[in-house]
Amino acid sequence: MEYTHKPVEELTFTDDFMFGTVMKNKVICKGVLERLLHIKVGKIEYPSLQKTIAPFYESKGIRLDVYVSDPERIFDIEIQTSLPPSLPKRTRYYQSLMDVDNLLRGQSYAELKESYVIFICTQDPFNKGLPVYTFRNVCSEDGTLFLNDKSYKVFYNVGAYGKEDEPELSALLQYLCERRATSGFTQHIDELVEKAKRNEKFRSWYMSLNIREDDLRMAGEKIGFERGVAAGIRRGRRDGIAAGSYQKARETAKILSDMQMSLEVITKATGLSEAEIKKL
Repeated sequence: MEYTHKPVEELTFTDDFMFGTVMKNKVICKGVLERLLHIKVGKIEYPSLQKTIAPFYESKGIRLDVYVSDPERIFDIEIQTSLPPSLPKRTRYYQSLMDVDNLLRGQSYAELKESYVIFICTQDPFNKGLPVYTFRNVCSEDGTLFLNDKSYKVFYNVGAYGKEDEPELSALLQYLCERRATSGFTQHIDELVEKAKRNEKFRSWYMSLNIREDDLRMAGEKIGFERGVAAGIRRGRRDGIAAGSYQKARETAKILSDMQMSLEVITKATGLSEAEIKKL
């Protein structure tokens, strides 16, 4: 089977590989976070791209698009060009594993950093038409009482950029939606995107990644095919044995019937039902 990938010339900021590449730039990464969250971000650590967190051997691991921290907070930024099932539960699991990864053994809970899981969606994740959906843990009985566990889940609906009042965030969402740079910051991002597409090292990395993904996919299909064949052989063998045993039971029943043995005796001897024996 032949696999096709988007040509490097057609990559945009919302493609995973390009997004990760541009977000390695600390100025851009910091600027994106500050515009998304309306906060001042401190000195950020070098962003981790496609970071894998799998704390327990048998637990389901996660791979985060862009994982960033400053002295007080940790951020996971995900680009979502389609809406996967159970997106809210996915954010819950991501946040829990980020906390496990963040808190070293022996540290107190008080040392947990403020945590943000951010999903930038090209489709409206909740169909309410809002540009931003922010979730915090709040008391059901008193809507003014927040749990204050310092955890946030934020979803962006880039298509609703026109409803966002803050100009810088609106411009960023518009760029993510339409690839049209209307602010100095988004123009800077767009310049880096175009520069990356002309960079030979970037092009080589992108091609290598695609080749590796194809190889892994083909290997997976081959393993699946071989397992399917093996399962078919085992199933055929079981079915053959079962068919042979049934035929043997019929032959035995016929002999016992010719010997004028009772139905009860033949049933016990062969395991066949009385109805099956009578048809012989």
